[in-house]
Amino acid sequence: MDSDFWLQRWHEGQIGFHQDVVMPLLEQHWDEFGLPATGCILVPLTGKSVDMLRLAARGHRVIGVELSALAVSQFFTEHDLHPKSHDSRYGRYHVAGNIELICGDVFDLDAEILANCAGV
Repeated sequence: MDSDFWLQRWHEGQIGFHQDVVMPLLEQHWDEFGLPATGCILVPLTGKSVDMLRLAARGHRVIGVELSALAVSQFFTEHDLHPKSHDSRYGRYHVAGNIELICGDVFDLDAEILANCAGV
């Protein structure tokens, strides 16, 4: 994966892959997974996906991971969320309610942070 490529896409606003609505297949099939309502869900390469909001509204603890600080900032701004932030070994960590968004590389995550994830 070329991180510079994706960072440049965000910088230039070339994010045609971003959807302003929840992924229809997520809505259609989520309940089939039978994950506990309070289970932690990992959302890798999250961008500013509204899927995180939907999963959080269902009661899940959501851990999103995104390389672009711009995408992370836009996510919180666009949804009027005011996260508490701190640095972690995984990157800059932002927490707003049950949404945790790490500005870092998903490939830097380890078993410690992933151990409690019920789904991806």
